[in-house]
Amino acid sequence: MHKRTHLTVSENLSGEKSREGRKGVPKKRSNRRRRDWNRPLRWIALGLVLVEIGFLLFANPYLHVTKVRVEGAHTLTTEQVFDEARVPRHTNILWILRQPFGRRLTANPVVDRASYSIRLPNQLVLTVKERQPKAVVAGQGQFWLVDAKCVAYRQLEGPLAGVPLVQAASAVLPPEITAGQSLRSPWLTDAFSLLDLLPAGSNLAGLKVVVDQNSNLCLNRSDGLQVRLGQPDSLPQKMVLAEAAVAAHGGESAYIDVSSPEQMVRMPRKSDKENNGPEPRTD
Repeated sequence: MHKRTHLTVSENLSGEKSREGRKGVPKKRSNRRRRDWNRPLRWIALGLVLVEIGFLLFANPYLHVTKVRVEGAHTLTTEQVFDEARVPRHTNILWILRQPFGRRLTANPVVDRASYSIRLPNQLVLTVKERQPKAVVAGQGQFWLVDAKCVAYRQLEGPLAGVPLVQAASAVLPPEITAGQSLRSPWLTDAFSLLDLLPAGSNLAGLKVVVDQNSNLCLNRSDGLQVRLGQPDSLPQKMVLAEAAVAAHGGESAYIDVSSPEQMVRMPRKSDKENNGPEPRTD
């Protein structure tokens, strides 16, 4: 009996403690937050400000292109460059940066490279680099200015003073030459290498380079002297021999043949030929 009463008291005591414990536990709170409308409103306001700024920039008449400056043109006139670039009128200077002026200008065969820039508030600067002549290539009744990249970029009526002339046989030329066409081929690069070997003040300067149908090279001086170089192998060695021979016998020779460096041949002019005949020389 005493034991049962003890158990009842224990149960009552435990029950009271458990109820007291439940009373002390805080209630669970919800994790839901109130939606923050300030952030999207700020983004919308920023977007409206940017749109307004963009409108003010692109609609501002003080930022319209009213001046165009051309730099680097020598044979092309300012009007030609302007027309080739097709600069739109009354266009915002910031919007004009999207225009492909460089591609339009380099479509002209005379222009090697082109670029453009802006100078606020209203000036556009077009910069061109024209091709520089390396030689005049003559053949098939035509004369073409050719740059160091072997591009034919301007047709002429004849030779150009101060520019070397390369006379090419029809067999080595393309059937038709057009402005902007590349003539790069072994015979032309060999002719350019030969021109590069001619120092300033050389006895062989101011002459014509002749390329025959077999790509043999020959230098023709204005007084009629021919320096026959043959195939373009050993050109530096051949040029040293030719320089020495021209210095010694240039005025009295019809031609000097150094196509075989081991055996140079000199043909005197007619007045000397009757007395001496050809002069073979072996080094």
